[in-house]
Amino acid sequence: MIPASPPPARQNDVWQRWAGTPVTALISALSAAFAIWAAWAVLDWAVLSATLPHRPMQACAETDGACWRFYVEKSRFMLFGTYPYAEHWRPALVSLLLLALSGIVGLRITGRLRVIGPRVLVALWILVIPLAFALMGGGWAGLAPVDMSRWNGLPVLLILSVIAIALAFPLGVMLAVLRYQDRWPVLRRAATVYIEAVRGVPMVTVLFVGVFVLPLTLPPDTRISPVLATLIALVFFHASYFAEDVRGGLQSLPDTQAEAAHSLGLNWGQAMRLVLLPQALSRSLPALVNSVIGAYKDTSLVVVLGIHDLTSTARMAFSEPGWGQYALEAYAFVGIWFLLSCAFLSWVGRELHRGQSGRNH
Repeated sequence: MIPASPPPARQNDVWQRWAGTPVTALISALSAAFAIWAAWAVLDWAVLSATLPHRPMQACAETDGACWRFYVEKSRFMLFGTYPYAEHWRPALVSLLLLALSGIVGLRITGRLRVIGPRVLVALWILVIPLAFALMGGGWAGLAPVDMSRWNGLPVLLILSVIAIALAFPLGVMLAVLRYQDRWPVLRRAATVYIEAVRGVPMVTVLFVGVFVLPLTLPPDTRISPVLATLIALVFFHASYFAEDVRGGLQSLPDTQAEAAHSLGLNWGQAMRLVLLPQALSRSLPALVNSVIGAYKDTSLVVVLGIHDLTSTARMAFSEPGWGQYALEAYAFVGIWFLLSCAFLSWVGRELHRGQSGRNH
């Protein structure tokens, strides 16, 4: 049986939804044309006109496409920089540990991996953070010591982003609680001053303070690495933003929640820990994910301090004599890395927003 064609009115409705007004139809057509052109340009550069990895570097000069041989020659340098070549397994293991733990946290807060409880996650962080520094630094169990000045590339990016965020989050929660409560006015004002002062200062200024001012406050003959000083500065900087996200979640709770907790005989600390704070964290998770994405991307600003993260080692890879024409390949490597990692964080944010919308309805 041949199905009947839809009536003209329904066809017009379909066209209206697809094209809209003539102006929007024109914009859609131009956007589609641009997307096709961009996709073809990328395909031509990356595949059709590219030099395959097994060919020698001299063949790259004969084509206008991507030089995949560049990644064979320079990928380890872009990932680990000047870290001793024979010890590359150590920064690789540290990177895998931090990435795996970050992925576990992302899946856990979206409702997956419920078998891993909060206490297990906290224990993993307590284990992995010192282990990362111990593996990178060496000097124990037969591992060759490596100075922090030679920590480069991906592990530095992850240490200054993942570990900084992991340490800044509990500090931000504490600041949010202090600013929200009214039992200790002095602590509330102190938390307010700290949060507003740090949020009102550019991140680069905080980094410079951490690297150049923080060592001056330490006892004489005390040396602190720029990487460690930057990590401390990032922890205190990100904590102020996390504090405001969590405080927004606390303020969104109705007063009846606190009243119900007190009616059950809970004191202020128990009510905050068992009733108010869990709900506030749930409500503020989408905003926290946005702050995490911003903090992760802003970590690349450490290049102004001479710290060689992934962006800096990529620039160093094509800065050597004879490699200057491969800047696009190097930055494409960095761009794809940030695109994939931020896409995962964005997916976590969308899942949290979807779950929050479902609970509200």
